[in-house]
Amino acid sequence: MRAKGNAFLVFVVLVSVALVTVIQTLPPSLLPANAPATEFSAERAIEHIRVIAKGPHPTGSAANDAVRDYILAELKDLGLETETQRDGNLENVVGRIVGTRSSDAVLLTAHLDSVAESPGATDDGSGVAVLLETARALMSDGPLPNTVMFLFTDFEEGGLYGAKAFIAHHPWAKDVKVVIGFDAGGLSGPGVLSATSTNNGWLIRQLAQADPYFTGSSAINALADSGTDFGHVFKTAGFSGYAFDLYWDRRIDTPEDTIENLNLSSVQHQGYHALSLARYFGLLDPLADPKEPDAVYFSVLRLFVVTYSTTWSIPLAIAVGGVFCGVLIFGLRRRILTRGGIGYGMFVLLVGLIFAPLPSILLDKSMPGVSFRFIGRALDQPPQVGMVVLSTLVLTVIWYSLSRRFRRTSIYDLTMGALVLMLAGMAGTSIVFPALSFAFTWPLLFSLLACMNWFYWHARQKNSKTVVLGLLFSGAANTIILGPTILLGLFDQMSLTLLLVGTLCGFLAPLIHLMLGGTTGHLEQIQETRAA
Repeated sequence: MRAKGNAFLVFVVLVSVALVTVIQTLPPSLLPANAPATEFSAERAIEHIRVIAKGPHPTGSAANDAVRDYILAELKDLGLETETQRDGNLENVVGRIVGTRSSDAVLLTAHLDSVAESPGATDDGSGVAVLLETARALMSDGPLPNTVMFLFTDFEEGGLYGAKAFIAHHPWAKDVKVVIGFDAGGLSGPGVLSATSTNNGWLIRQLAQADPYFTGSSAINALADSGTDFGHVFKTAGFSGYAFDLYWDRRIDTPEDTIENLNLSSVQHQGYHALSLARYFGLLDPLADPKEPDAVYFSVLRLFVVTYSTTWSIPLAIAVGGVFCGVLIFGLRRRILTRGGIGYGMFVLLVGLIFAPLPSILLDKSMPGVSFRFIGRALDQPPQVGMVVLSTLVLTVIWYSLSRRFRRTSIYDLTMGALVLMLAGMAGTSIVFPALSFAFTWPLLFSLLACMNWFYWHARQKNSKTVVLGLLFSGAANTIILGPTILLGLFDQMSLTLLLVGTLCGFLAPLIHLMLGGTTGHLEQIQETRAA
């Protein structure tokens, strides 16, 4: 009866935490068209998209000329200083709100052209609308101390030529200190930080202070394929800054990128990024990036951002490794753990990690010509991707259930065996790929603290409610840490993200076994040891 009660409690808590994590990762609610003039409203921004996305408007077309004229007229009506920049057959539009103190500028950029097959409502009509609505909100407050520029590049779809022309030939480019790019690789989803300039430590700390709606992690930044003006032009040219992108529902560059398929909540999220960062950098004195070492970072339910230098990755790993050794030695000396059982626990997790990307492998076989790494891009809708993730979770749970029948092993050993592999993952990522190291370091620490409490009560041969509570806290924390990176990465690099799903299941191993009917009490350990 107690095992059933624990199983139900674990299920309810994990599902609840997962739902909260999903909700806090999704785009925020819309602000209506009658929102205060100083705020960003997607319902106001969509009026720009209605004009921009009437039809395809590739560079050189009459429709492209009409879009450019509309942008220029809107900027002039708002009172911005404006220019056009012609270079060959492309023509950029540039506007600026001159600072009251400095010509040093923060530059917001989006591209005004579309591919010939698409109206480009989201790619990148949404980015253009974000910039226009942000300019309106800023002008309602009056100029900031630093200059704020708006660049609408042409011929982005043909090879990022508009951004290259601005950097090479426009006199305002020399004043730009921070660049913030907005583009769309999908029709919906959260506004994801898909790229930053190198040595981004200072930039991430400013972002954490300025943007209350930031959702992301250093892993997404490192793994995302940001083929945008910022990612391939401004960053390469040495400019400091960020690129924000949309990744869900990959029907861009198709006739389906229409205003009817546009996700206004995604536009609102991008708008929050644009306005909060423009205001923050518009006030900052001095506006200069000191180029601090790259940061490891992850957001926690939009409540705060954990960020620290990559130089701390290895010291943190050593410290957590020391905690691991202490828990392991305690467990072995008190005969809570067995070497054979730990070995089997490692085997169980390893097979679980092999199973995790299996749905992607099967999809790859059914979709010839699609890169295995980017299989998620071939799935258009969130429900499709959700089914793939659910398949991975079901396979993992089935395997964990079968594994306990193949060999009678205590939950203690299965848990510690899984954490041995997590220790190896932490060590490897801390050395080779520190941007991903947080996905092992912090979940491993929370798991070890829960195990420490668990093993302590076992050694005293007492059952304590704090054991289950400790495991639940650890599982909740680990879901909150890894959940956003999983949600944000599925549409861009599904196979790698499903491996992260398998990793999360490894950290949740004791809770999964509890849901399958196991218990945490010392009596079970004695019974299972005798049976073995």
